[in-house]
Amino acid sequence: MMVLRKWLQLDIDELQKEVIKMANMVLVNIGDSLKAFEENDLKTAEAIKLRDDAVDSMEEEISKKALQIIWRQQPLASDLRLVTGILKLITDLERIGDHAIDIAKITIQTNKLSNERLIPLTTTMAKTAQNMVFKSIDAFFSLDEELARKTIDEDDKVDELFKQIIDKVIQSVKEDKTNSEYAIYLVMVAKYIERIGDHAVNICEWIIFILSGKHRDTPLF
Repeated sequence: MMVLRKWLQLDIDELQKEVIKMANMVLVNIGDSLKAFEENDLKTAEAIKLRDDAVDSMEEEISKKALQIIWRQQPLASDLRLVTGILKLITDLERIGDHAIDIAKITIQTNKLSNERLIPLTTTMAKTAQNMVFKSIDAFFSLDEELARKTIDEDDKVDELFKQIIDKVIQSVKEDKTNSEYAIYLVMVAKYIERIGDHAVNICEWIIFILSGKHRDTPLF
């Protein structure tokens, strides 16, 4: 029995390392895509587009390993919650990666429309959402429920910043200071950033589940 437990722990440790590796890749993509948008850096934006398959492949590989652990090792209690939680949260990681790609694509599309006066509007929101993702990964690495809950609370700030951006973009268009096409793209970027924050919240909720067995305060097992 002890031998089986040892192998299970080794498999789970390896699974957690793979999640951290995927998370770090996603964090790099977020940082690069937001910087490329702010600096109108087409070269970096094009490079980010090519990284999508790597994140998708990692999600697929982690899912496969997690399911193999459940099937072969039949983990119980906290071990089962951890593996199940990982299966859930890597989906949110992958979607965060998708939004980084989406922002890179918009950077390419808006190259000739760029409005430097409006770009700073997304900077604070982007940094806040990016920090939420970083903290959610830190909470997973350390299995820190308190940090996960604090990170969830930060989502209200992202939502408020999104509303402010919408108001300022509308005002700028009305004053004829912004190309309407560019305004639409800017709002899309802001929405992607907001969704990144939402997915960071989801990750934190799965961390709380891993530790407590509750998801959004509802006991699962």
